[in-house]
Amino acid sequence: LKSMHQKTRYNIKLAEKKGVEVVEVGIEKFEDFWSLLDQTTGRDKFRPHGRSYYQAMFEVPKDEIKLLFAMYKNKPLAANILAIFGDTATYLHGGSANDDRNLMAPYALQWQSMLIAKAAGMKYYDFHGVDEEKWAGVTRFKLGFGGERFEYPGTFDLVFDQGWYAIYKMVRQVRRSF
Repeated sequence: LKSMHQKTRYNIKLAEKKGVEVVEVGIEKFEDFWSLLDQTTGRDKFRPHGRSYYQAMFEVPKDEIKLLFAMYKNKPLAANILAIFGDTATYLHGGSANDDRNLMAPYALQWQSMLIAKAAGMKYYDFHGVDEEKWAGVTRFKLGFGGERFEYPGTFDLVFDQGWYAIYKMVRQVRRSF
């Protein structure tokens, strides 16, 4: 078991000392989540899924999907979507504000997410993927929390009909270009 990096512990304590608080919210705060995600995708140069993709997550029972915010003076600084299933809590998606980055809100948010998962009886906390080449900064952030790294095979398409699959791939490529 790899222990938490010293700088990660420092950043968690700094956020708590500065007054960053973590709260669980509901779908009514979706627009705040979307704003934070938009800031993150712009800053870190990756493309999010469409709004409906994230909104659909909240159609499952509340105890299976949680939306958590790191707040400072009633202002959302970071958000996580956390999935609870079996004995695992999985960090699915998140975002953080461009402002007040010195408050280290994402560190407090992930730490509190882990504590919430533990209190709910979860055995594992899954950061849902790392990749040093594609997501160097995000990967460094996640690995700072320690734990064990597991590698699983990716997802694959099983093709039964080449014609329909060709259409699917073309539509998917067009959708990704927007």
